[in-house]
Amino acid sequence: MNFQQNIVCPDYNHSNLGIISSVLNYYAVPSSTKSSADVDSLLVQKHPRNVIFLLIDAMGTGILNRHLPEDSFLRSHRRGDLTAVYPCTTVCVTSSFFSGLQPVSHAWLAWSLYFKEWDECIEVFPYRDAFTGEPIDPNEKNILDFMGFRTIFEQIEAAADRKIKIDCIFTDVARPRLVQIAGDHLTKAHTLEELFQNIELKCAEEGDHFIIGYWKSPDDLLHNNGLSHESVTEFLSKTDSLLEQYAPRFSDAVGIISADHGMQDIFNHFHLDQISPLSELMNHYPSGDPRAKAISVIPEKEDLFASRFERELGDEFILLSADEFLRRGFLGEGPLHPKVKDFLGSFIALGVGHSDLLYAPPGAKSPKEFKGHHAGLTEDEMQVPLILF
Repeated sequence: MNFQQNIVCPDYNHSNLGIISSVLNYYAVPSSTKSSADVDSLLVQKHPRNVIFLLIDAMGTGILNRHLPEDSFLRSHRRGDLTAVYPCTTVCVTSSFFSGLQPVSHAWLAWSLYFKEWDECIEVFPYRDAFTGEPIDPNEKNILDFMGFRTIFEQIEAAADRKIKIDCIFTDVARPRLVQIAGDHLTKAHTLEELFQNIELKCAEEGDHFIIGYWKSPDDLLHNNGLSHESVTEFLSKTDSLLEQYAPRFSDAVGIISADHGMQDIFNHFHLDQISPLSELMNHYPSGDPRAKAISVIPEKEDLFASRFERELGDEFILLSADEFLRRGFLGEGPLHPKVKDFLGSFIALGVGHSDLLYAPPGAKSPKEFKGHHAGLTEDEMQVPLILF
């Protein structure tokens, strides 16, 4: 296998989760992940009444550099780069953000996870069957029975005796799980400018605020159109212009902007169900994301599967056993959540090229073949900016 590709592994001493650790530290809440020195310094220097964290989905460093000039607001306020939590996919990264935990301890590892309790792959943020798209009744199958966590909002409120007002201002199409996490703190915004207007209003209110803003783009644009499409340039240019307009109006505030992950162009789609030398050795549905695929193999067939995988897909993916994946710290450090090993299965296939791994059992809906995707180990997927104002 050629390991000379541009691979970036997660570094939890310099990760986007460190932003949350800095916020927690500011509100005197213990955190287990190393905080961001740049964010710590700015919070100490300004000691703001309002702390704003703006999460722009998939706005990786490579995306910024590709679509905006150096003198743009976003690029000129960039303090450096961070690695994404891994797997670098919204489910996993935002679960770390909202729990303060590294993935090894919260187990929300991917868009789709295999639950052995029901022999079913579930898309855990929209809460639906991964292969049929049918909604799942949480009264019958409640994944929170396995995977609930104490949110950072609860932790901050407890430490501050509820004296810090928490506001979640999210895109109006935020997934059900994000709406659930935000709870009573949620305000929905129909446009990006409405999101910024709401932040301005919250900052003007009396008292101290921790404000999280989340916007769906450019993730949706990149998935559908690829990394170089003009719609991405248009969106980021508009975002940049709005921030230049609104940032000075956020009173007594420190603003932090980053992304959950970046994105990679996808040129090849491999369907595992159509690669019989591999699929015949699997003992249940694969899950995970298309560039971080968890595969469970028939016992004592692991070596055969690994050799066949290398022959079929070794130029585009690195295959690690679940044990090696954990040992090398891809999911970070901390108490091992009891569901993690279930979800990982036997192997994890990590994207390092321009391909993804798809799967559909007989009778299932056809999986989407996106032009852009994430959750792999390339620099464009793993590197995210730290932007401060």
